[in-house]
Amino acid sequence: MALETKRPRPTGFARCMHTGLIASLIPVCLAVFGCAGGPPTVLLDTPTGVVPLNSPSPSMPGGLVAPPPGMETVPPGVPQSVSRDGSYTGTAEPLVTGGGLCLNVQPVGGFIVRGNSARYGGFRGRIAADGGLQMVYGQDWIVGQFEGATFHGQLDLRGRFGAPGCTYMLSLERSGS
Repeated sequence: MALETKRPRPTGFARCMHTGLIASLIPVCLAVFGCAGGPPTVLLDTPTGVVPLNSPSPSMPGGLVAPPPGMETVPPGVPQSVSRDGSYTGTAEPLVTGGGLCLNVQPVGGFIVRGNSARYGGFRGRIAADGGLQMVYGQDWIVGQFEGATFHGQLDLRGRFGAPGCTYMLSLERSGS
């Protein structure tokens, strides 16, 4: 016959301390393991102030989920901004050199905007109502912000086969239609 022993349950002050300790550790665990945080916020520092590029969309009236970033529509009666249509040119300056692989400022051309669509090489994306743009091509990203006829952003090129990646700061201006 097996002897079964039961551990006594804490009572009184000991029970309050046990319960309080567990309750106080839950937020710490969530913060450390990132369970409650969601995706990181990407901020762009512009001359007019800091602009969040990927902040969560607010929910829509009636409890419906808002459209994905870049797919929002401008409400009727709200004037649309100046047309961004055209070809943009400028420079890509190295921010992260990939261990010396990307040292030189590169010319950029062929960045095309038509309506709220943008493309550059294999990159494709939609311009959000606030002028924000996120484009992906394979593992590489372009994230930035339009202000009138200029685009400021970042080009992240991921390294392949264990090689380090490079990051460039993009400064583009509309050069033609």
